[in-house]
Amino acid sequence: MGPHDAAPRPPPAFLSEADAPGAFGALLAEYARAAEDFVRVVESFEPAAFVTERPSDDPDTRSPQAVCAHACGAARRYADYIRKARGLPHDERYEQDPSAVRAPTAVRGVLASALRYTEAAVEGLPGVDAATLTALRFPVRWGPIYDPEMILEHAIVHLLRHRRQLERWNRR
Repeated sequence: MGPHDAAPRPPPAFLSEADAPGAFGALLAEYARAAEDFVRVVESFEPAAFVTERPSDDPDTRSPQAVCAHACGAARRYADYIRKARGLPHDERYEQDPSAVRAPTAVRGVLASALRYTEAAVEGLPGVDAATLTALRFPVRWGPIYDPEMILEHAIVHLLRHRRQLERWNRR
């Protein structure tokens, strides 16, 4: 490496604190694991295949890029449910700009940002009593009433489902 070559930067961490204690620490760790698995599959796509569209009634599934924009946007929206319930700054309906995930290599940073945003949303919740968590329940746009723990569980499975979808992308 010459004097003008920049050293390769490590990929952004999905979490600021990799081993936080308690139930929320465990959920965040599993969320980061799901994110890593999701991104590993995304990064296996060639750039041209990543943006190639195919017919679908659902605009979120027309290309791997669209799936990624959907998954990254949802990660932010899940955190916003928690932030709103806690009275923290939030977006009412965050929409991920697809150009932010224009290549497979861009997804890691966007998703890492969403998970760190989630991490900040639950800061201070480990160790709170059940009554405090119950007071933080909120309706989600698809109908049920969730609490911060439930929305994180949903967020983890959401990434797992879309990881599987992308793993199977070329089988159709």
